[in-house]
Amino acid sequence: MSVGHEIVDLLETVPLGVEGDDLFLNAMPETPNSCGAVFETAGSGPTAGFGVQGIAYESPAVQIRFRGEPYDEDAPRVKIATAYRLLMQQWGVTLGSTKYLTIKPLQAPFILERDGNSRVVWVFNAVTEKELSVEL
Repeated sequence: MSVGHEIVDLLETVPLGVEGDDLFLNAMPETPNSCGAVFETAGSGPTAGFGVQGIAYESPAVQIRFRGEPYDEDAPRVKIATAYRLLMQQWGVTLGSTKYLTIKPLQAPFILERDGNSRVVWVFNAVTEKELSVEL
């Protein structure tokens, strides 16, 4: 699975949403108002390892977003804070079939925008360090 799928699956365990209902991968549709999304973004280059030809670890990144009902800043703030803390706790874990050394938020959650429907979107970016995924 891709890093995005594995992070979506992790967020479902809290639960911060249900994939396809109010939690999405690489998209944030107009409805529902209150929803979350994981976007796969550019990370950093791969790392070689001793005794390993080629890539030992890769470092893809994700952006986590949560949006609330019109004029509601608090509900998506609680969800983004929960996701932020959850990802920071992932050290030496297996998500799906992939071993993750770390998932590290790059900054504290912040307001990305207030859209045309007065819905606030909270966001943070995180970089991972993980073994190559078995499945793409």
